[in-house]
Amino acid sequence: MSKISYILSLAICAVLLLSGCASVQSLSFKSGKSGKSEPIIQPIDITTPDKWVADPDVDGQIADDWAAVFNDPVMRSIIEEALQNNPSLRSSAQNVARSQAALRQSRSSFFPRLDIFGTANSATALQNPEFNERYSAGLNASWEIDLWGRIRSGVSASEFNLAASKAFYRNAREALIAQSARSYIAIIEAKKQLELNDETVAALTETLRIVRLRHNLGSASRREVVLAESDLANSHDRQETASAIVRSTVRSLEVLLGRYPTVSLKLPSHFPQMGQSITIGQPADILRRRPDILAAENNLASAFSALSIERSSRWPRLTISSDLSSSALDPSNLFDPAALAFSFGLRLADNLFDGGLTKGRIEAAEANSRQAVADYGQIVLNAFLEVENQIDNLAILDRRHEFIKISASAASETLYLAEIQYKEGAIDLLDVLIFRQRSFQADRNLLVIERLRFEAKINLYLALGGAGLQSEIGK
Repeated sequence: MSKISYILSLAICAVLLLSGCASVQSLSFKSGKSGKSEPIIQPIDITTPDKWVADPDVDGQIADDWAAVFNDPVMRSIIEEALQNNPSLRSSAQNVARSQAALRQSRSSFFPRLDIFGTANSATALQNPEFNERYSAGLNASWEIDLWGRIRSGVSASEFNLAASKAFYRNAREALIAQSARSYIAIIEAKKQLELNDETVAALTETLRIVRLRHNLGSASRREVVLAESDLANSHDRQETASAIVRSTVRSLEVLLGRYPTVSLKLPSHFPQMGQSITIGQPADILRRRPDILAAENNLASAFSALSIERSSRWPRLTISSDLSSSALDPSNLFDPAALAFSFGLRLADNLFDGGLTKGRIEAAEANSRQAVADYGQIVLNAFLEVENQIDNLAILDRRHEFIKISASAASETLYLAEIQYKEGAIDLLDVLIFRQRSFQADRNLLVIERLRFEAKINLYLALGGAGLQSEIGK
Protein backbone atom coordinates (compact mmCIF):
# COMPACT_ATOMS: atom_id res chain seq x y z
CA MET A 1 0.00 0.00 0.00
CA SER A 2 1.11 3.56 -0.73
CA LYS A 3 -0.35 6.86 0.35
CA ILE A 4 -0.93 10.23 -1.33
CA SER A 5 -0.45 13.13 1.09
CA TYR A 6 -2.22 16.46 1.09
CA ILE A 7 -0.64 18.73 3.68
CA LEU A 8 -2.72 21.78 4.41
CA SER A 9 -0.48 24.61 5.48
CA LEU A 10 -1.87 27.83 6.91
CA ALA A 11 1.35 29.61 6.00
CA ILE A 12 1.08 28.97 2.24
CA CYS A 13 -2.68 28.22 2.08
CA ALA A 14 -2.24 25.29 -0.27
CA VAL A 15 -2.44 21.55 -0.49
CA LEU A 16 0.92 19.94 -1.15
CA LEU A 17 1.08 16.66 -3.01
CA LEU A 18 3.84 14.47 -1.67
CA SER A 19 4.89 11.45 -3.70
CA GLY A 20 4.20 8.06 -2.21
CA CYS A 21 1.37 8.93 0.13
CA ALA A 22 -2.30 10.09 0.24
CA SER A 23 -3.93 11.71 3.16
CA VAL A 24 -6.81 14.14 3.35
CA GLN A 25 -6.44 16.72 6.08
CA SER A 26 -9.05 17.92 8.51
CA LEU A 27 -9.01 20.80 10.97
CA SER A 28 -9.76 20.74 14.66
CA PHE A 29 -9.81 23.61 17.15
CA LYS A 30 -8.54 23.80 20.68
CA SER A 31 -8.56 26.66 23.13
CA GLY A 32 -5.36 28.00 24.61
CA LYS A 33 -4.87 30.10 27.70
CA SER A 34 -5.59 33.26 25.76
CA GLY A 35 -9.05 31.98 24.85
CA LYS A 36 -8.31 32.33 21.14
CA SER A 37 -9.10 29.49 18.78
CA GLU A 38 -6.30 28.48 16.47
CA PRO A 39 -6.74 25.71 13.91
CA ILE A 40 -4.44 22.74 14.07
CA ILE A 41 -4.08 20.16 11.33
CA GLN A 42 -4.95 16.57 12.14
CA PRO A 43 -4.62 14.24 9.15
CA ILE A 44 -7.29 11.66 8.35
CA ASP A 45 -5.51 9.10 6.20
CA ILE A 46 -7.12 7.62 3.11
CA THR A 47 -5.04 4.59 2.27
CA THR A 48 -5.06 3.86 -1.44
CA PRO A 49 -3.51 1.01 -3.43
CA ASP A 50 -0.75 1.49 -5.96
CA LYS A 51 -3.09 0.26 -8.69
CA TRP A 52 -6.82 0.29 -9.28
CA VAL A 53 -8.56 -2.53 -7.43
CA ALA A 54 -11.06 -3.20 -10.24
CA ASP A 55 -8.28 -3.91 -12.75
CA PRO A 56 -4.75 -4.06 -11.28
CA ASP A 57 -3.29 -5.41 -14.53
CA VAL A 58 -3.89 -2.22 -16.57
CA ASP A 59 -1.33 0.54 -16.14
CA GLY A 60 0.51 3.09 -18.24
CA GLN A 61 0.15 6.81 -18.75
CA ILE A 62 -3.37 8.12 -19.23
CA ALA A 63 -3.88 9.44 -22.76
CA ASP A 64 -3.99 13.22 -23.20
CA ASP A 65 -6.59 13.28 -25.95
CA TRP A 66 -10.09 11.97 -26.57
CA ALA A 67 -8.78 10.22 -29.68
CA ALA A 68 -7.82 7.42 -27.27
CA VAL A 69 -11.55 6.80 -26.83
CA PHE A 70 -12.81 7.51 -30.35
CA ASN A 71 -11.21 8.49 -33.61
CA ASP A 72 -14.32 8.99 -35.71
CA PRO A 73 -14.05 12.14 -37.90
CA VAL A 74 -17.81 12.77 -37.85
CA MET A 75 -17.94 12.51 -34.07
CA ARG A 76 -14.99 14.85 -33.71
CA SER A 77 -16.67 17.41 -35.96
CA ILE A 78 -19.81 17.19 -33.82
CA ILE A 79 -17.74 17.78 -30.68
CA GLU A 80 -15.93 20.73 -32.29
CA GLU A 81 -19.27 22.35 -33.09
CA ALA A 82 -20.55 21.78 -29.57
CA LEU A 83 -17.45 23.39 -28.06
CA GLN A 84 -17.88 26.39 -30.34
CA ASN A 85 -21.62 26.95 -30.00
CA ASN A 86 -22.94 25.41 -26.79
CA PRO A 87 -24.57 28.22 -24.71
CA SER A 88 -23.92 26.54 -21.36
CA LEU A 89 -20.19 26.32 -22.06
CA ARG A 90 -20.15 29.98 -23.05
CA SER A 91 -21.86 30.80 -19.77
CA SER A 92 -19.21 28.84 -17.89
CA ALA A 93 -16.49 30.80 -19.70
CA GLN A 94 -17.93 34.03 -18.28
CA ASN A 95 -17.26 32.74 -14.78
CA VAL A 96 -13.58 32.69 -15.71
CA ALA A 97 -13.82 36.23 -17.09
CA ARG A 98 -15.53 37.35 -13.88
CA SER A 99 -12.78 35.79 -11.75
CA GLN A 100 -10.11 37.49 -13.88
CA ALA A 101 -11.81 40.85 -13.32
CA ALA A 102 -12.01 40.15 -9.58
CA LEU A 103 -8.27 39.40 -9.53
CA ARG A 104 -7.53 42.72 -11.24
CA GLN A 105 -9.62 44.46 -8.60
CA SER A 106 -7.70 42.74 -5.80
CA ARG A 107 -4.31 43.58 -7.29
CA SER A 108 -5.27 47.25 -7.58
CA SER A 109 -5.03 47.50 -3.78
CA PHE A 110 -1.26 47.10 -4.05
CA PHE A 111 -1.02 50.52 -5.71
CA PRO A 112 -1.78 54.06 -4.51
CA ARG A 113 -5.10 55.59 -5.41
CA LEU A 114 -5.08 58.96 -7.17
CA ASP A 115 -8.22 61.09 -7.38
CA ILE A 116 -8.84 64.43 -9.00
CA PHE A 117 -11.63 66.81 -8.07
CA GLY A 118 -13.00 70.20 -8.99
CA THR A 119 -15.80 72.26 -7.42
CA ALA A 120 -17.60 75.49 -8.07
CA ASN A 121 -20.12 77.01 -5.68
CA SER A 122 -21.86 80.24 -5.00
CA ALA A 123 -23.03 81.41 -1.54
CA THR A 124 -24.72 84.48 -0.04
CA ALA A 125 -26.08 85.74 3.24
CA LEU A 126 -29.86 85.77 3.56
CA GLN A 127 -30.08 89.31 4.99
CA ASN A 128 -28.15 91.11 2.22
CA PRO A 129 -28.18 88.76 -0.78
CA GLU A 130 -25.00 89.02 -2.81
CA PHE A 131 -23.57 85.81 -4.28
CA ASN A 132 -19.87 85.15 -4.03
CA GLU A 133 -18.37 82.48 -6.25
CA ARG A 134 -15.52 80.17 -5.24
CA TYR A 135 -13.67 77.57 -7.25
CA SER A 136 -11.42 74.77 -6.11
CA ALA A 137 -9.49 71.90 -7.67
CA GLY A 138 -6.98 69.35 -6.52
CA LEU A 139 -5.38 65.95 -6.50
CA ASN A 140 -5.68 63.42 -3.69
CA ALA A 141 -3.42 60.37 -3.31
CA SER A 142 -3.79 57.60 -0.73
CA TRP A 143 -2.05 54.29 -0.20
CA GLU A 144 -2.71 51.61 2.39
CA ILE A 145 0.44 49.89 3.63
CA ASP A 146 -0.16 46.15 3.84
CA LEU A 147 1.26 45.66 7.33
CA TRP A 148 -0.57 42.45 8.20
CA GLY A 149 -0.91 40.81 4.77
CA ARG A 150 -4.61 41.57 4.33
CA ILE A 151 -4.15 42.78 0.76
CA ARG A 152 -1.75 39.97 -0.10
CA SER A 153 -4.26 37.44 1.22
CA GLY A 154 -7.01 39.06 -0.83
CA VAL A 155 -4.94 38.78 -3.97
CA SER A 156 -4.09 35.15 -3.16
CA ALA A 157 -7.77 34.36 -2.64
CA SER A 158 -8.60 35.90 -6.01
CA GLU A 159 -5.81 33.95 -7.70
CA PHE A 160 -7.09 30.69 -6.24
CA ASN A 161 -10.66 31.58 -7.20
CA LEU A 162 -9.51 32.20 -10.76
CA ALA A 163 -7.74 28.84 -10.85
CA ALA A 164 -10.89 27.19 -9.50
CA SER A 165 -13.01 28.92 -12.16
CA LYS A 166 -10.69 27.66 -14.89
CA ALA A 167 -10.94 24.15 -13.46
CA PHE A 168 -14.75 24.41 -13.38
CA TYR A 169 -14.71 25.57 -17.00
CA ARG A 170 -12.51 22.67 -17.99
CA ASN A 171 -14.86 20.33 -16.11
CA ALA A 172 -17.81 21.73 -18.07
CA ARG A 173 -15.82 21.41 -21.31
CA GLU A 174 -14.92 17.77 -20.69
CA ALA A 175 -18.50 16.98 -19.67
CA LEU A 176 -19.76 18.57 -22.90
CA ILE A 177 -17.35 16.48 -24.97
CA ALA A 178 -18.53 13.32 -23.21
CA GLN A 179 -22.21 14.26 -23.56
CA SER A 180 -21.79 15.03 -27.26
CA ALA A 181 -20.08 11.68 -27.81
CA ARG A 182 -22.77 9.81 -25.86
CA SER A 183 -25.53 11.56 -27.84
CA TYR A 184 -23.78 10.66 -31.10
CA ILE A 185 -23.64 6.99 -30.08
CA ALA A 186 -27.25 7.09 -28.84
CA ILE A 187 -28.45 8.38 -32.21
CA ILE A 188 -26.63 5.60 -34.06
CA GLU A 189 -28.12 2.99 -31.73
CA ALA A 190 -31.61 4.51 -32.19
CA LYS A 191 -31.20 4.36 -35.98
CA LYS A 192 -30.06 0.75 -35.87
CA GLN A 193 -32.98 -0.12 -33.58
CA LEU A 194 -35.30 1.48 -36.15
CA GLU A 195 -33.66 -0.55 -38.93
CA LEU A 196 -34.15 -3.69 -36.86
CA ASN A 197 -37.83 -2.84 -36.39
CA ASP A 198 -38.18 -2.18 -40.12
CA GLU A 199 -36.70 -5.60 -40.88
CA THR A 200 -39.04 -7.22 -38.37
CA VAL A 201 -42.07 -5.48 -39.89
CA ALA A 202 -41.00 -6.63 -43.36
CA ALA A 203 -40.54 -10.22 -42.17
CA LEU A 204 -43.90 -10.27 -40.37
CA THR A 205 -45.62 -8.75 -43.39
CA GLU A 206 -44.28 -11.60 -45.51
CA THR A 207 -45.32 -14.10 -42.84
CA LEU A 208 -48.86 -12.69 -42.85
CA ARG A 209 -49.00 -12.97 -46.64
CA ILE A 210 -47.99 -16.63 -46.50
CA VAL A 211 -50.44 -17.39 -43.67
CA ARG A 212 -53.32 -15.76 -45.55
CA LEU A 213 -52.41 -17.71 -48.66
CA ARG A 214 -52.35 -20.97 -46.69
CA HIS A 215 -55.63 -20.02 -45.02
CA ASN A 216 -57.23 -19.52 -48.42
CA LEU A 217 -55.96 -22.93 -49.43
CA GLY A 218 -57.37 -24.43 -46.25
CA SER A 219 -54.01 -25.42 -44.70
CA ALA A 220 -53.98 -22.69 -42.00
CA SER A 221 -56.60 -21.76 -39.44
CA ARG A 222 -58.18 -18.37 -38.82
CA ARG A 223 -56.37 -18.34 -35.46
CA GLU A 224 -53.00 -18.29 -37.26
CA VAL A 225 -54.11 -15.37 -39.45
CA VAL A 226 -55.27 -13.33 -36.45
CA LEU A 227 -52.07 -14.18 -34.57
CA ALA A 228 -49.89 -12.98 -37.49
CA GLU A 229 -51.96 -9.80 -37.79
CA SER A 230 -51.54 -9.12 -34.07
CA ASP A 231 -47.76 -9.55 -34.17
CA LEU A 232 -47.51 -7.31 -37.23
CA ALA A 233 -49.55 -4.58 -35.52
CA ASN A 234 -47.31 -4.78 -32.44
CA SER A 235 -44.25 -4.46 -34.66
CA HIS A 236 -45.73 -1.37 -36.33
CA ASP A 237 -46.22 0.09 -32.84
CA ARG A 238 -42.58 -0.60 -31.93
CA GLN A 239 -41.58 0.92 -35.26
CA GLU A 240 -43.37 4.18 -34.41
CA THR A 241 -41.73 4.25 -30.99
CA ALA A 242 -38.28 3.62 -32.46
CA SER A 243 -38.80 6.38 -35.03
CA ALA A 244 -39.82 8.83 -32.29
CA ILE A 245 -36.70 7.93 -30.29
CA VAL A 246 -34.51 8.71 -33.30
CA ARG A 247 -36.10 12.14 -33.70
CA SER A 248 -35.87 12.87 -29.98
CA THR A 249 -32.18 11.95 -29.69
CA VAL A 250 -31.35 13.99 -32.80
CA ARG A 251 -33.15 17.02 -31.36
CA SER A 252 -31.25 16.69 -28.08
CA LEU A 253 -27.91 16.68 -29.89
CA GLU A 254 -28.92 19.65 -32.05
CA VAL A 255 -29.70 21.69 -28.93
CA LEU A 256 -26.36 20.59 -27.47
CA LEU A 257 -24.74 22.00 -30.63
CA GLY A 258 -26.53 25.32 -30.20
CA ARG A 259 -28.91 24.65 -33.10
CA TYR A 260 -32.67 24.85 -33.35
CA PRO A 261 -34.08 21.27 -33.04
CA THR A 262 -35.15 20.67 -36.64
CA VAL A 263 -34.16 16.96 -36.83
CA SER A 264 -32.05 17.86 -39.86
CA LEU A 265 -28.73 16.61 -38.49
CA LYS A 266 -27.33 13.88 -40.74
CA LEU A 267 -25.27 11.20 -39.01
CA PRO A 268 -24.07 7.73 -40.02
CA SER A 269 -26.06 4.62 -39.13
CA HIS A 270 -23.13 2.49 -38.01
CA PHE A 271 -21.09 2.48 -34.82
CA PRO A 272 -17.50 3.79 -35.04
CA GLN A 273 -14.57 1.54 -34.35
CA MET A 274 -14.29 0.77 -30.64
CA GLY A 275 -10.53 1.42 -30.64
CA GLN A 276 -7.91 0.23 -28.24
CA SER A 277 -8.41 -0.14 -24.51
CA ILE A 278 -7.80 2.88 -22.28
CA THR A 279 -4.70 3.00 -20.11
CA ILE A 280 -5.93 3.98 -16.67
CA GLY A 281 -2.69 4.83 -14.90
CA GLN A 282 -2.63 4.83 -11.10
CA PRO A 283 -5.00 6.31 -8.50
CA ALA A 284 -2.55 9.15 -7.84
CA ASP A 285 -2.77 10.27 -11.47
CA ILE A 286 -6.35 11.52 -11.30
CA LEU A 287 -5.46 13.95 -8.52
CA ARG A 288 -3.44 15.94 -11.05
CA ARG A 289 -5.93 15.47 -13.91
CA ARG A 290 -9.51 15.69 -12.67
CA PRO A 291 -10.78 19.28 -12.87
CA ASP A 292 -13.23 18.86 -10.00
CA ILE A 293 -10.36 17.87 -7.69
CA LEU A 294 -8.23 20.79 -8.92
CA ALA A 295 -11.17 23.15 -8.37
CA ALA A 296 -11.70 21.82 -4.85
CA GLU A 297 -7.99 22.19 -4.11
CA ASN A 298 -8.04 25.83 -5.18
CA ASN A 299 -11.27 26.48 -3.30
CA LEU A 300 -9.57 25.08 -0.22
CA ALA A 301 -6.60 27.38 -0.64
CA SER A 302 -8.95 30.32 -1.26
CA ALA A 303 -10.80 29.55 1.97
CA PHE A 304 -7.56 29.76 3.97
CA SER A 305 -6.66 33.03 2.26
CA ALA A 306 -10.09 34.39 3.18
CA LEU A 307 -9.44 33.31 6.76
CA SER A 308 -6.17 35.27 6.73
CA ILE A 309 -8.07 38.34 5.51
CA GLU A 310 -10.51 38.17 8.40
CA ARG A 311 -7.76 37.62 10.96
CA SER A 312 -5.82 40.62 9.71
CA SER A 313 -8.89 42.77 10.29
CA ARG A 314 -8.15 42.56 14.04
CA TRP A 315 -5.19 44.89 13.57
CA PRO A 316 -5.07 48.61 12.71
CA ARG A 317 -4.68 49.90 9.16
CA LEU A 318 -1.97 52.38 8.20
CA THR A 319 -2.72 54.72 5.31
CA ILE A 320 -0.50 57.37 3.72
CA SER A 321 -2.31 60.26 2.09
CA SER A 322 -1.42 63.54 0.43
CA ASP A 323 -3.34 66.39 -1.21
CA LEU A 324 -2.47 69.09 -3.67
CA SER A 325 -5.33 71.58 -3.90
CA SER A 326 -6.12 75.11 -4.97
CA SER A 327 -8.96 77.50 -4.14
CA ALA A 328 -9.74 80.86 -5.71
CA LEU A 329 -12.55 83.31 -6.40
CA ASP A 330 -11.68 83.34 -10.10
CA PRO A 331 -11.07 80.05 -11.97
CA SER A 332 -8.15 81.65 -13.83
CA ASN A 333 -6.29 81.89 -10.50
CA LEU A 334 -6.58 78.19 -9.62
CA PHE A 335 -3.11 77.46 -10.97
CA ASP A 336 -1.49 80.45 -9.34
CA PRO A 337 1.32 79.16 -7.07
CA ALA A 338 0.03 81.37 -4.30
CA ALA A 339 -3.30 79.53 -4.36
CA LEU A 340 -1.79 76.04 -4.19
CA ALA A 341 -1.69 74.06 -0.96
CA PHE A 342 -0.05 70.70 -0.23
CA SER A 343 -0.66 68.33 2.66
CA PHE A 344 0.82 65.00 3.68
CA GLY A 345 -0.15 62.67 6.51
CA LEU A 346 -0.33 59.23 8.03
CA ARG A 347 -3.53 57.69 9.31
CA LEU A 348 -3.57 54.78 11.75
CA ALA A 349 -7.09 53.53 12.38
CA ASP A 350 -8.46 50.63 14.34
CA ASN A 351 -11.82 49.48 15.60
CA LEU A 352 -12.33 49.72 19.35
CA PHE A 353 -15.70 48.02 19.58
CA ASP A 354 -17.90 46.35 16.99
CA GLY A 355 -20.15 44.18 19.10
CA GLY A 356 -18.41 40.93 18.10
CA LEU A 357 -18.63 41.56 14.33
CA THR A 358 -14.94 40.84 13.67
CA LYS A 359 -14.92 37.76 15.87
CA GLY A 360 -18.02 36.44 14.11
CA ARG A 361 -16.45 36.94 10.70
CA ILE A 362 -13.31 35.07 11.79
CA GLU A 363 -15.36 32.19 13.16
CA ALA A 364 -17.36 32.04 9.94
CA ALA A 365 -14.13 31.99 7.88
CA GLU A 366 -12.76 29.21 10.09
CA ALA A 367 -15.94 27.19 9.53
CA ASN A 368 -15.63 27.77 5.78
CA SER A 369 -12.07 26.47 5.91
CA ARG A 370 -13.08 23.32 7.74
CA GLN A 371 -15.93 22.82 5.28
CA ALA A 372 -13.54 23.24 2.32
CA VAL A 373 -11.26 20.58 3.81
CA ALA A 374 -14.15 18.15 4.23
CA ASP A 375 -15.47 18.91 0.73
CA TYR A 376 -12.05 18.31 -0.76
CA GLY A 377 -11.73 14.94 0.94
CA GLN A 378 -15.18 13.87 -0.20
CA ILE A 379 -14.52 14.93 -3.80
CA VAL A 380 -11.32 12.88 -3.84
CA LEU A 381 -13.16 9.83 -2.49
CA ASN A 382 -15.96 10.28 -5.02
CA ALA A 383 -13.38 10.46 -7.82
CA PHE A 384 -11.80 7.18 -6.74
CA LEU A 385 -15.28 5.62 -6.54
CA GLU A 386 -16.23 6.78 -10.04
CA VAL A 387 -13.09 5.37 -11.63
CA GLU A 388 -13.33 2.02 -9.82
CA ASN A 389 -17.00 1.71 -10.82
CA GLN A 390 -16.34 2.61 -14.45
CA ILE A 391 -13.40 0.17 -14.74
CA ASP A 392 -15.59 -2.58 -13.33
CA ASN A 393 -18.55 -1.60 -15.51
CA LEU A 394 -16.52 -1.63 -18.72
CA ALA A 395 -15.10 -5.08 -17.94
CA ILE A 396 -18.59 -6.42 -17.18
CA LEU A 397 -20.01 -5.01 -20.41
CA ASP A 398 -17.19 -6.56 -22.44
CA ARG A 399 -18.00 -9.97 -20.98
CA ARG A 400 -21.75 -9.47 -21.43
CA HIS A 401 -21.16 -8.47 -25.05
CA GLU A 402 -19.66 -11.87 -25.81
CA PHE A 403 -22.57 -13.70 -24.19
CA ILE A 404 -25.19 -11.60 -25.98
CA LYS A 405 -23.45 -12.12 -29.34
CA ILE A 406 -23.71 -15.87 -28.83
CA SER A 407 -27.35 -15.51 -27.79
CA ALA A 408 -28.23 -13.39 -30.84
CA SER A 409 -26.48 -15.77 -33.22
CA ALA A 410 -28.21 -18.80 -31.71
CA ALA A 411 -31.62 -17.08 -31.74
CA SER A 412 -31.19 -16.16 -35.41
CA GLU A 413 -30.32 -19.73 -36.33
CA THR A 414 -33.26 -21.06 -34.31
CA LEU A 415 -35.62 -18.72 -36.17
CA TYR A 416 -34.22 -19.83 -39.53
CA LEU A 417 -34.79 -23.50 -38.68
CA ALA A 418 -38.24 -22.78 -37.30
CA GLU A 419 -39.31 -21.03 -40.52
CA ILE A 420 -38.20 -24.06 -42.54
CA GLN A 421 -40.12 -26.38 -40.22
CA TYR A 422 -43.24 -24.21 -40.47
CA LYS A 423 -43.14 -24.26 -44.26
CA GLU A 424 -42.89 -28.04 -44.06
CA GLY A 425 -45.85 -28.14 -41.67
CA ALA A 426 -43.80 -29.59 -38.82
CA ILE A 427 -44.56 -26.81 -36.29
CA ASP A 428 -47.28 -24.28 -35.60
CA LEU A 429 -47.12 -20.56 -36.51
CA LEU A 430 -47.12 -19.65 -32.82
CA ASP A 431 -43.75 -21.37 -32.44
CA VAL A 432 -42.33 -19.35 -35.32
CA LEU A 433 -43.58 -16.07 -33.88
CA ILE A 434 -42.13 -16.92 -30.48
CA PHE A 435 -38.73 -17.69 -32.03
CA ARG A 436 -38.95 -14.48 -34.08
CA GLN A 437 -39.65 -12.45 -30.94
CA ARG A 438 -36.69 -14.05 -29.17
CA SER A 439 -34.43 -13.31 -32.13
CA PHE A 440 -35.66 -9.72 -32.30
CA GLN A 441 -35.05 -9.20 -28.57
CA ALA A 442 -31.58 -10.76 -28.77
CA ASP A 443 -30.61 -8.45 -31.67
CA ARG A 444 -32.06 -5.50 -29.76
CA ASN A 445 -30.03 -6.43 -26.67
CA LEU A 446 -26.90 -6.64 -28.81
CA LEU A 447 -27.40 -3.06 -30.04
CA VAL A 448 -28.01 -1.86 -26.47
CA ILE A 449 -24.88 -3.54 -25.15
CA GLU A 450 -22.78 -2.05 -27.97
CA ARG A 451 -24.02 1.43 -27.06
CA LEU A 452 -23.38 0.80 -23.37
CA ARG A 453 -19.80 -0.29 -24.11
CA PHE A 454 -19.12 2.97 -25.95
CA GLU A 455 -20.71 4.98 -23.14
CA ALA A 456 -18.73 3.07 -20.50
CA LYS A 457 -15.49 3.84 -22.28
CA ILE A 458 -16.43 7.52 -22.57
CA ASN A 459 -17.45 7.64 -18.90
CA LEU A 460 -14.23 5.92 -17.79
CA TYR A 461 -12.05 8.42 -19.63
CA LEU A 462 -14.12 11.28 -18.22
CA ALA A 463 -13.73 9.84 -14.70
CA LEU A 464 -9.96 9.74 -15.24
CA GLY A 465 -10.02 13.49 -15.87
CA GLY A 466 -10.71 13.64 -19.59
CA ALA A 467 -8.26 15.01 -22.09
CA GLY A 468 -6.54 17.50 -19.84
CA LEU A 469 -5.15 20.74 -21.19
CA GLN A 470 -3.33 19.02 -24.04
CA SER A 471 -6.48 18.06 -25.98
CA GLU A 472 -6.50 18.75 -29.69
CA ILE A 473 -10.27 19.10 -29.66
CA GLY A 474 -11.64 22.61 -29.47
CA LYS A 475 -8.36 24.46 -30.01
